[in-house]
Amino acid sequence: MVLTCGCVQMHPTRSGYLSGYRGLDRIDSKYRVIGKGDARLVRWASACDLQGIDSFFIEPVAWLADDLGQPASSSERAACIREAFHEALTDQLGTIRPIVDSRGPRTAVVRSAVTGIQEAKPLVNLAILVFSGPLFNGGAVVEVEITDPDGAQLAAESVAVQGRDWEIIGFFHRHRHAERSVGRAASILADDLRDGEPQSCSPVSAAN
Repeated sequence: MVLTCGCVQMHPTRSGYLSGYRGLDRIDSKYRVIGKGDARLVRWASACDLQGIDSFFIEPVAWLADDLGQPASSSERAACIREAFHEALTDQLGTIRPIVDSRGPRTAVVRSAVTGIQEAKPLVNLAILVFSGPLFNGGAVVEVEITDPDGAQLAAESVAVQGRDWEIIGFFHRHRHAERSVGRAASILADDLRDGEPQSCSPVSAAN
């Protein structure tokens, strides 16, 4: 019987990209089922923090993985991962507030960076496939913060996500797991924002 085993562990970073790291709590997958081996540092949005926010403006994703020693194997792959993360943030956060192309008086700014990448090792995985199944998965680490129109930090996260054992194709495609991981990180951020937004605090309408 051939089994897969994701053996590469990604870790949340404190790269200095965010405006602040105070109050970040570590959450491991055993406390919330976000995937085996995943972990994140979270500064939760306070109650009603998003009440006066009517939209999100998403800045271009920064690439810090090279500086922190966990780069992609090529600039083309790095661009694909950055694009995948930006698209995922747009899709996920767009379910909470509209995404806009310019900042308004009630627009929150989303700043994000890819701080670490682990690519799968297709040739090694292929060589050991018969004996143990593919072992060398990929993954990614990202940092994200949301600031209010005055620049104050509303929420922040550093999220580390590894490729899933059941995503077999990712073991044989160098950056597939990393792309999927940044997508999951965006989903985790959106879930945390929803969890931190009480039902009693509805967004302030533009008419008010």
